Amino acid sequence: MPEPLPRRVVQVRYRDRDFALRRALLVADMLGLCLALGLALLSAGKRATPEQDLLWILPTLPLWALLFWMYGLYGRPVRRLEPTHLDDLPSLFHALVIGTLGLWLFYKLAPVRKLEFEEVIVFGLVALPLIAGLRVALRAVILRTQGPERVFAVAPAADVRLLRRKLTNHPEYGMELVGAVDEEESDEPGLSIDASLMGIEELLATRQIDHLLVRMDAGYLPQRQLAELMCLCHREGIRFGCFSGERGLLSPSAEINHLEGMGIMISNPPVLRGAARLVKRAMDIVLSAALLTALAPLLAAIAVLVRLDSAGHVLYRQIRVGKDGKRFELLKFRTMVVGAEQQVAELMKESVDPHWLVLDGDPRVTRIGRWLRRNSLDELPQLWNVLRGDMSMVGPRPLPERDDENVRGWARHRLDLIPGITGYWQVLGGNSIPFSEMLEVDYAYVAGWSLLQDLKLLVQTVPAVVRRRGIN
Repeated sequence: MPEPLPRRVVQVRYRDRDFALRRALLVADMLGLCLALGLALLSAGKRATPEQDLLWILPTLPLWALLFWMYGLYGRPVRRLEPTHLDDLPSLFHALVIGTLGLWLFYKLAPVRKLEFEEVIVFGLVALPLIAGLRVALRAVILRTQGPERVFAVAPAADVRLLRRKLTNHPEYGMELVGAVDEEESDEPGLSIDASLMGIEELLATRQIDHLLVRMDAGYLPQRQLAELMCLCHREGIRFGCFSGERGLLSPSAEINHLEGMGIMISNPPVLRGAARLVKRAMDIVLSAALLTALAPLLAAIAVLVRLDSAGHVLYRQIRVGKDGKRFELLKFRTMVVGAEQQVAELMKESVDPHWLVLDGDPRVTRIGRWLRRNSLDELPQLWNVLRGDMSMVGPRPLPERDDENVRGWARHRLDLIPGITGYWQVLGGNSIPFSEMLEVDYAYVAGWSLLQDLKLLVQTVPAVVRRRGIN
């Protein structure tokens, strides 16, 4: 007799979490479109019954939903781990351009007054921020309602600790590590640790977890066992993920391609063409000049406070290592007492990171300096470095000469680009990220550079500063 078919891995619907998120995004989009058109009709003030004219958008909503689906606005958010709000903006903008033209044509053919030029413009300008904001809000509601995604890891204890720290540092991902299996039988406090894989199938069948995350190195789990775990997850409707022990191999620029069913990870060499360099430099000049002008009163006030708080110069100047190893003088508001540099060697004994000085409470920091650091205001003079061309708004962290001496091998390529005021390191965790991982993060930025990524990091810097993430 033929072997009975196993239970299907193809599900008839999305996981409950993904189903709810997709529906929430759909509601956000349709509600945003209706509100945007309502505001457009009211703003023109040329209609006797704008509420009746607004109702004619209802027959178009299924077509809007289809258009957004074609642009991946419902698939990408459930496939990716991190929130995709910023990544979705280009697709959302393009879909709105196409949809707005279609809406104008529909109102022209329908038995209703056609849309005026002013109404089309207002609709286009209002719809993008309105829909984007509603998407963020409803995703937050779904996360609060459902709670974080429960993650179970099959990995060595060192990787488990790393995963727990990263997920704890980034609650916006909506993931929580609830347990782990360690085949090496090591112990990790605070987690449910099993020394074998025997209980995984029961764990998956009882739906106690939402995501199984496995280290995929050949030396850790056999390939056959890895495939069986993935199949088990698919049958139970649970997300399966795997990661390499060599984290640097999977940079943001890496893509998975398929050759007759064989998956091949491709990492193309990074390219920063002349036109892109000009655009990046132009953006640096415009932003730094505008911010220096707008923040001039604040900069003057901070200078006075620093001067009154303690003896010493207002600005702290330090030699940093920039692009291609070129030295430059970085500017910051002084946040420490005079002679702070002479105390570094002694304080390194208390540093939580052996590669650079990170202290829970640095005794050299002044009263005003502590407030400036807590709000990242001490970094503002670096806008002058950006205007001069020593730095960029976004780029790898510029290191002092002492710390740069600890950078070896492939990590030296972080100097291929101009250092920045903000970047991956600052957005992802700042001083909460160890020195070795900071080098990996900076190399990932260099290897996957794009202008869109720079814009995304600039936007993400604002909530990172507000949350005071990784402030030393």
